[in-house]
Amino acid sequence: MNYLIRHITIELHTCDRDIINDAEALDTLLRDVADRMGTEVISGISHKFDPQGVTAMLIVGASHLSIHSWPEHAYASADLVVCTEGFVLQEIIDFIKDRVQAQHVNFIEFRRGLIEEHVHTHAH
Repeated sequence: MNYLIRHITIELHTCDRDIINDAEALDTLLRDVADRMGTEVISGISHKFDPQGVTAMLIVGASHLSIHSWPEHAYASADLVVCTEGFVLQEIIDFIKDRVQAQHVNFIEFRRGLIEEHVHTHAH
């Protein structure tokens, strides 16, 4: 089966609280992930919440990347939504885990946009 979209959700537990509370660090992380995935960054935005927490998002040539953090729980969640296959998923997950110094990681991948191959027959 062929799918249009890979949607990877990554849960990062017991992260470094300072790193995941730094909007610039999370923006840079996503830009580095985009580079490793081989997709162009089109636009990005990040927001630091008061008193803590960050959301960072990138629109990329292959769709979008985002990360949301809850430093008070040492937790972050990343979503990688792409229409490209040119990367090794475990390498991307390990890269993100290392950058936020997560002790535990869970992830799930959804394949979206099933493309069905239709066989056309003509009645005579």
